[in-house]
Amino acid sequence: MNIPIQGGSLDFAPGSLFTINAKESLSLSVPRFQVDGKSRNDFRFVSAGNATPIKQGVDEYRITYETETSPQLTLKLVLRVSQATPVIRFRYELHAAEAVCLTNVDNRNAVEYFAVTAPGSEAEVSEIQFSNFDPGVHSFVPHKQTYPDYQLRAGLRFAGPIALIDRKPGSLLAAFEHGSEHPETFLGFGCELEDNALTLTVSAVKGNYYHGQEVSMDKPFTSVWFELCTAGTSVEDLLKEYRRFVLDYMAESEESRLPYVYYNSWNYQERQKYFENKPYLSEMNTERMCQEIDVAHQIGVDVFVIDTGWYTKTGDWWVNQERFPENMQAVRERLQQYGMKLGLWFNPIVAAKSSEIVKAHPEYIMEQSGKQRYHDQIWETEGSYGMCLASNYADWFIEKLCKLHEELGVSYFKWDGIGQYGCDSADHNHGTEDNSPEERAQCYAYEMGRQMIRIASEVSRRCPGVIVDFDITEGGRFVGLGFLAAGKYFLINNGPYFHNFDIPDWVNITPDTINVFFYPGAARPRVCRQGILFDSFVPSILFLTHFLPDKPRLSQENSTATMLLGGNGIWGDLVTMDKEDVQFFQEQITRYKSVAKAVVRSYPITNGFIGSSPEIYEKLDPETGKGLMAMFAVKKSSITYLTQPLNIDSATVVYGADAWERKGKQLQISVELGADEARVVYVDRQAE
Repeated sequence: MNIPIQGGSLDFAPGSLFTINAKESLSLSVPRFQVDGKSRNDFRFVSAGNATPIKQGVDEYRITYETETSPQLTLKLVLRVSQATPVIRFRYELHAAEAVCLTNVDNRNAVEYFAVTAPGSEAEVSEIQFSNFDPGVHSFVPHKQTYPDYQLRAGLRFAGPIALIDRKPGSLLAAFEHGSEHPETFLGFGCELEDNALTLTVSAVKGNYYHGQEVSMDKPFTSVWFELCTAGTSVEDLLKEYRRFVLDYMAESEESRLPYVYYNSWNYQERQKYFENKPYLSEMNTERMCQEIDVAHQIGVDVFVIDTGWYTKTGDWWVNQERFPENMQAVRERLQQYGMKLGLWFNPIVAAKSSEIVKAHPEYIMEQSGKQRYHDQIWETEGSYGMCLASNYADWFIEKLCKLHEELGVSYFKWDGIGQYGCDSADHNHGTEDNSPEERAQCYAYEMGRQMIRIASEVSRRCPGVIVDFDITEGGRFVGLGFLAAGKYFLINNGPYFHNFDIPDWVNITPDTINVFFYPGAARPRVCRQGILFDSFVPSILFLTHFLPDKPRLSQENSTATMLLGGNGIWGDLVTMDKEDVQFFQEQITRYKSVAKAVVRSYPITNGFIGSSPEIYEKLDPETGKGLMAMFAVKKSSITYLTQPLNIDSATVVYGADAWERKGKQLQISVELGADEARVVYVDRQAE
């Protein structure tokens, strides 16, 4: 039995999970589980089902393995492959003919999901950390860490979620789809170099199950998704293939990958609070939102998001009829007139004290240390209980979002305020009275992320065109590859808080805002360029960040140059923009949309670093001859830049350069920047 993949096949034979036959053969070990106190990995291949199309170009296979000894276990390997990508995606389902229990060893999870051994004494191992929260920029940032040979020989453990092995004859990438704030992790990698062979192992760390968790035919244990890629001779080849996989093949719905331009009302709400001494919700009404929609349409916004306060109560999520009469129909009609999407703010883990869901199902309320979790006013609305995502509440929330899509046309759901920890109840689906509160809390933290993915995936499946955005503007959130299989992240709002810089309380700040970078200028876009750091691994379009449209022009140029690298978000006071401001953004966004698909698809080339002079990002697709370059400088800079070779002779600079000329297949571009200035240079094909 074999399944074709790009450049080779997957073969199934006794003794392994499967063997990748491409430029070389690499075999994965079958998983190992601790069942009723015994280690079990005696699975043998039985059969493979037919291919089921999942999306264009992606097929799913269900492979069955069984044990011969009692109690009999059945392992289902759910495998997704495509002839268009070398990345293999898979997960497990463990069933038992008679109910068994998963058990810990030394109070720790004991699941080894797979191991792969690759020959090569000169192998170099790197870890891509995805979820370091840097307080200096108040943002999650990625980091690539390469480990020396002596650490590999001593036995290395790291969190990932991506492992890279650079070796001869080829390289290897392995990853898992979950999330947490680094260095905490719920799964992890082990790596050992011995006898000129490198073994990479992926195992559970904590929370993947609770001691005594029942497994049967009706209650299978289901793993997260894993990814494996052996294409290419270098790590750079692997990363390019992996980035393309995340963009085109990882998610069933590609809506979150499209280069929409977003507007969110929150920054204006903050200004009402901090600058005008008014409530956050003082202008949360139909008249104000319709005024903003009109301007948003003029500048080219595709998705208009009304932030917190549109509802009567959390949990019920009914439109506040005093603020938006006729169930928000005026707003909906205005957006439909312009062909724009409606987005609304939610906190999925709170429900008002008097809400219907709390009255009907108080058993869904989060508990910590035996007490129900309760939050005071939620953004000037009623106080709310915390609701456990690792309970049947998750199914209720799916139905609520689908109903809002049907009744209001909501096609963008902004999720905010979701910390990874919060519940240690023994009455939900993450532990029993036989487990310690600590273990139940860890199992909740593991499972809540999987439920977030499930909710977003199911809503997107049932409501085509929907996008779910998860706000990760604070630490302690579920950050990793997992959620990107279903939606996108909201990476940064206003950047660092004053307390991030240890500014003492006696320092007088007027007005007393929370954020440091609350104002127009070059500093805020500079801080908010963290999303582009992810672009070598996964597309930066998945890291929404909002930028101010305010004067002066230097600030607007910095905002647009940063925004169009993938953040793609705007917030501020649109209504006060004058004709020149509107025209500037309209022209920039119109130019961007003519090359946007190429910008999203292109692999980044970077010169300099955030804050250097110059700082250049080349986002050109060599196959289409389209894209842009964003250039920044802290000090006055004369820039002469030579692009990568382009495969289209008609590629030309259409705007932004002070001078340019063609050098064979490359473009040489000259730009003069003053202190703190920025420029976008657009490249497109000449009209035929």
